[in-house]
Amino acid sequence: MEMDERRMTRDEKVFKKASVVRVSRANGRPSSLVVVLIALSMLLSSCGYGFTHVGGIVPEDTKTIAIPTFINGTTEPYVDVEVTKAVVNEFLTDGRLKVVSAETADLVLTGKVTKFEVIPAAYTTDNYVSSYQVIMGISVSVEDMRTHKYILQDSSVGSIFNAGYPVTLSTSTGVSTVDITATKIAKESALKSTSRDVASSLRSRLLEGF
Repeated sequence: MEMDERRMTRDEKVFKKASVVRVSRANGRPSSLVVVLIALSMLLSSCGYGFTHVGGIVPEDTKTIAIPTFINGTTEPYVDVEVTKAVVNEFLTDGRLKVVSAETADLVLTGKVTKFEVIPAAYTTDNYVSSYQVIMGISVSVEDMRTHKYILQDSSVGSIFNAGYPVTLSTSTGVSTVDITATKIAKESALKSTSRDVASSLRSRLLEGF
């Protein structure tokens, strides 16, 4: 018995213009941060990523979400940028919702960083602070743009998360002095870690319902 085999091929060439998504920052200046999410979302979708079931509190027929840059309600510079990047990456990695611009999204997730605290956690024997904790809190709203109803409004996301970072001490001269550069790098790393924790919690509340 002779079988006629045909090899299916797909020659898809998708040319899309990635328009820079500009959203307002708290200081009134426009930001183009969210343009990266569109490019990454296109890449993931073209590679075949996608799920039929969304889950959590998201309506079953929802396919897309927009994540404008968070508002910074604290005195810490760029904390809004780090949180936004972490949240965008969390949803891109999850893959159940395609991240798009607000004009075409089924859901729009808006947020504000409401709390950022750096608290001494430990001291050296000569009373230098040897480590701090970074504590962050955000408030978020998720609106279904098809019904104009909010499916999530939470002002306490991330408030329980914290990440400690050490203060690097230099003793080359025999006297303890704070290594400002190393400490700054450690703080930035802790901020990124805390932002990822907050983003993970937010994704879980929206897509897993807890």
